Amino acid sequence: MSRWLLPRCSAFLASLLFAAASPARAATIVIVNVDPAGSGLNDPTPLSPVGGNTGTTLGAQRLIVFQEAARIWGALLPSNVTITVRTSFASLPCTDTEAVLGSAGPTNIFSGFPNAPVANTWYVQALANKLANAAQDPDNDISARFNADLGTTCAFPSKFYLGLDNNHGQDENLLTVVLHELGHGLGFYSVTNANGAFQANRPSIFERNLFGLALGKSFDEMTGAERGASLVDFGNVVWTGDNAINYALANLVRGRLRFSVTAPAAAARNYEFGTASFGPMPDTVAITGQIVAATGPAVAGVPTTDGCQITNASTVAGKIALVDRGTCNFTVKVKNAQNAGAVAAIVADNKDESIFDMGGTDATITIPAISVTQSDGVTLRANLPAAGFLGSDPSQFAGGDAAGRLFMYTPSVYSSGSSLAHWDTSAFPNLLMEPNISRDLPISVDATLPMLRDIGWFLGSTAIPTTYVLPSSAHAPGKNGAFYSTDLTITNAGTADATFTLKFLGHDQDGMAGPEVAGTLLAGHTVTYTDVLGSLFGIGSSGGFGAIRINADSNQLRMVSQTSTPPPSGVGTFGQAVTAQSGNDVVTTAAPKVLFPLRQDGAFRTNVVIANTTEAPAHVDLRLFTSAGTSLGSGAYDLAPLEMRQVGEVVKAIGGPGADGTSNAILQVSTPTANARIATYAAVIDQTTNDPRTVLPVTLGTLGANTSWLLPSSAHGPGKNNAFYTTDLTIANTDSTPASVTLKFLGHERDGRTGAEAVRTIPGDGSIALSDVLGSVFGVSNDYGSILVTPTTANVKVVSQTSTPPPDGKGTFGQSVPAFGAADFVRLAAPRALVGLREDAAFRTNAVLANATDQPAHVDLTLKSEAGATIGTGSYDLLPYEMRQIGTVITTLGGPGLQGTANAALWVSTTTTGARIATYAAVIDNITNDPRTILP
Repeated sequence: MSRWLLPRCSAFLASLLFAAASPARAATIVIVNVDPAGSGLNDPTPLSPVGGNTGTTLGAQRLIVFQEAARIWGALLPSNVTITVRTSFASLPCTDTEAVLGSAGPTNIFSGFPNAPVANTWYVQALANKLANAAQDPDNDISARFNADLGTTCAFPSKFYLGLDNNHGQDENLLTVVLHELGHGLGFYSVTNANGAFQANRPSIFERNLFGLALGKSFDEMTGAERGASLVDFGNVVWTGDNAINYALANLVRGRLRFSVTAPAAAARNYEFGTASFGPMPDTVAITGQIVAATGPAVAGVPTTDGCQITNASTVAGKIALVDRGTCNFTVKVKNAQNAGAVAAIVADNKDESIFDMGGTDATITIPAISVTQSDGVTLRANLPAAGFLGSDPSQFAGGDAAGRLFMYTPSVYSSGSSLAHWDTSAFPNLLMEPNISRDLPISVDATLPMLRDIGWFLGSTAIPTTYVLPSSAHAPGKNGAFYSTDLTITNAGTADATFTLKFLGHDQDGMAGPEVAGTLLAGHTVTYTDVLGSLFGIGSSGGFGAIRINADSNQLRMVSQTSTPPPSGVGTFGQAVTAQSGNDVVTTAAPKVLFPLRQDGAFRTNVVIANTTEAPAHVDLRLFTSAGTSLGSGAYDLAPLEMRQVGEVVKAIGGPGADGTSNAILQVSTPTANARIATYAAVIDQTTNDPRTVLPVTLGTLGANTSWLLPSSAHGPGKNNAFYTTDLTIANTDSTPASVTLKFLGHERDGRTGAEAVRTIPGDGSIALSDVLGSVFGVSNDYGSILVTPTTANVKVVSQTSTPPPDGKGTFGQSVPAFGAADFVRLAAPRALVGLREDAAFRTNAVLANATDQPAHVDLTLKSEAGATIGTGSYDLLPYEMRQIGTVITTLGGPGLQGTANAALWVSTTTTGARIATYAAVIDNITNDPRTILP
């Protein structure tokens, strides 16, 4: 076995194919504080808690941020060997325009260890330990340090934000920075130096996944000189690991911003460039044309190429004009080029430095302008006229090539610690592992996790053991003669058999002693436990209700419950579907949640469930707000280990008005308890019919870049059995400043691009309710379809409720459907499953498909039985923004109908690159018409 001791530095990633070590549990990552007393992580400066961070000193808050980053990464990666991170704060480079926020890397790298998948290849210490199933060295696995001067002696005009909720404003989010640096230490790490030489003449698993487009060679096939040239070959080094490619195909937007030369050969390549604060951005154009020199008069001491005067307009007209930096303002140069008839302008630097952006203001400039480095300017000028392209290239991805291979950061001027060690800055949405932090990043590891899968983090680990919690189940009487029972459906979406243990926790009690039942589910199979509390746990006629914990050896299980009761007539059923929660679904100190819209009046009441999913006590805070953002009341609850609490009629319970009427309220659920995990949801219940509608939690705080939401279905029209469905749309703004949204009704079975639009404003920390949105906003008399919601802020969330009067006309039956955001869609690399579908004399199932893009998309449906057998298929070609409802989907796809199909799972996939498909199912009682929402 070889070992190499490394200094702390920025880092990288890679890919592999071969079998390896034994199955592993979720990784444990431990932060090792090596700061001296009174500084860094031990700084005693008093601070008030902020954004879910409960620390009361600067050092304590910093440590909590590090521990949260360690928790996030640890939950995602499998390893039986604890990962230790040596962490400190120190003075790092800092100016008034840029600052080094942090640096990290593996303490050691290893080759030839037991179970090493690829010979003669370096692996970072944490990964080597995982693959060998044993520590290779007692030293810490990762060394990291962060800028102690930011916000104090550093002149850079921002500081670290220490909250856990991503509401960092113009400050630098320390949690994002730590996630980035840990990514380096976990394997996003290169061993190539500035000259192209490998460490000890041996590539890392990272280098084995790099490919140079210009040479047509992988990095480990190149000579050192070829690698050295590739390090400064902008836009020509890509990642080849399949998992990261699939991520890029599914998540990056189409339209790579590119400046390239195709001829003559001496200048032909992609060029790094900066942009201007004036004129149109290059991504709004696609200019293919000739690049020529714009020249001026010969004046002593003044270059003829500076563009401050242009006298060869006949040469420049209709071309891309090249000028040099210096003598006059950028706006003057570009305006002169525009006046000479140029279609675009290129400004070459007049000194040897990294790429620069051009400042200035001139509203009359209508052509795009870019800047290039001095060396690239020299290359261009020596090869004029040249054939060039500037603009957005729809054949490629923003940050990747046409095949979805992500570009590495290889600027034309080598940058130590950044070149090759990051994704290229052209990626959009922005990625965690870019060289410069982007303030619109969500709390996410995005493409980094599939990259770590490419280098071997999941070898020998088909799945990660996972704890799921169904927050509520029942075998018990309710109001008005109701009797609720819960059916639990579990589908194994993985390729390996799964074992699990169900534990009934009960309610208002310590759930540690609850009864347990073990089960096994074959790969691809589905099981439904009808009346799970009665059939599995023996709850008798006296009744019981509470949460169920499911400990499984797989993260590939999909679970949904359906709780129902016969209506007062005793004919048919009504009820609601509730999914089991795990991972990021739950409330933590870093992720408070909101439930909306809640209602309490003569027509509706709202119950809220809070369930402690950990084996330690936890405190939960509830805060209720009006639609205008005004506080209505609050409540505090101390939960025992594994305790479930139902807060009945929550609006009244925590001090809000009840019978007087509260509608469109917002409930914030948070916890100050470190390591707490709280499952929550609300049921908005019709006072006449007792029909509940499930309101699932959404994350409070900034989700990342502004996101368009797609509500897959809305209605104003008749249905079967004399039903008439209408949809109420609620839009919440969790930012303190007002936001506006554009609503676009896309309709159904048509190209939705020409749909009607309307604009609405939502108050800060408030919401708006659009009752019967199709009728009241769009004037629809009889139609249905999807609605695109495009906000001006990243803090807008959207949910709908669609309902109908029951056959006797008293009260309502309905369902709640949330709008779909970026993480919810079916994509090329992310098929989705709808489980617990049923079609027989008692129930039917409708499925909805909605294209969330302005491009055509192909969708494939595969219907599987509870034994995993395919019982039907279907293919659909959707127009841009088209919504399609597939009524009685089981029989439509070829499955048995009235003869009975229960426990079916519908797999929804797409073969269209860049597609985004929203999908859900409604399981509908054939007597009452009551629908239950099945989310993917």
